Amino acid sequence: MIRVSFVGCGGMAVQYLPVYQNLDWVQLVNCIDPAMGVADFGLALTDEIDAVIINTPNHLHRPQAVAAIEAGKHVLLQKPVAPTVADAEAIADAAEKSNRTVGLYMSYFDQPLIHDLRDMVSAGRLGNIVHCYARLMHKGGMMWSDEALKGDRNWRGSVAETGGGCFIQLAVHYIHIFEWVTGARIVKASGFQRNLHCPGLEGEDLAIAVFEFDSGAMATIDTAWCANGEELAIHGTEGRAVYRENRLSAASSGGAFEGRVVRYSGGLVAAFGGPQGEEQTMEIKPPGFADIGNPLNQHLQFLEAVRDGRPAPVSIASGVHDLRVVDAVYRSAREGRAVEVA
Repeated sequence: MIRVSFVGCGGMAVQYLPVYQNLDWVQLVNCIDPAMGVADFGLALTDEIDAVIINTPNHLHRPQAVAAIEAGKHVLLQKPVAPTVADAEAIADAAEKSNRTVGLYMSYFDQPLIHDLRDMVSAGRLGNIVHCYARLMHKGGMMWSDEALKGDRNWRGSVAETGGGCFIQLAVHYIHIFEWVTGARIVKASGFQRNLHCPGLEGEDLAIAVFEFDSGAMATIDTAWCANGEELAIHGTEGRAVYRENRLSAASSGGAFEGRVVRYSGGLVAAFGGPQGEEQTMEIKPPGFADIGNPLNQHLQFLEAVRDGRPAPVSIASGVHDLRVVDAVYRSAREGRAVEVA
């Protein structure tokens, strides 16, 4: 039996709390959240706790994660690792020194599609990857801004507590995904940021970044807290995959592909520059956050790793690199030049 303390029960945490309630080999010992009348983090560090799930605001990640790791607990930490690279490195250092399973929760890895895209790239179905694109936007910033102007401050409005604005909160997903799917590493970043419609927030509500990989490929990531929209696209010399509104449009001249959810039958059509893969569209809906029937559920995989004595699916160290990329984007926006990723 793995005995769990669940720290931070608001926001998205509500969506995946049932994972810990529905597994018969996991015991949810306590939920710690001031809004629930339980604010003592020390309850997560007692001898009756094996694993601590941290879903709190970014600025609390370092003190809480380090304390839990040093108390001998397994830890799963919500993305991003921390608001600053220095804080993230401190957590990674504590994790490296421990003999516990310590990892980062990245919700998009719940989705079979992301794993299929990596397999398509690895199998050469898209050829050499030349460009990746992502747009991740919602209008939560406008809501938080209005609340702040009325005196109800949200931690996401503080640069010190968040680490920035929409970009650090949203872009880390696709920074991580693009490197994982392509196997390439981001080495340089250019960024632009503005606060256009959220005067109650300190950080940006719109940010755009362009990246260069060590492979020579490039990527663009657009984020916003003042508009809605989401899209993922990967383009290669032999094909492409574009996912938007639960529909994947794929084309490959490299042949058929059958994955977990992607079913591409192949075929060629005449096109400018010579034959290209026939475009096919399929509906692919993401699984629920609390779906324990999904073997890729990241909370389930973390718990299984704890049970089996294995490393977490997503390491803290990889999340530190994500923050270094974010930091390069913010530096670029401030300095008006491309910045190499440390």
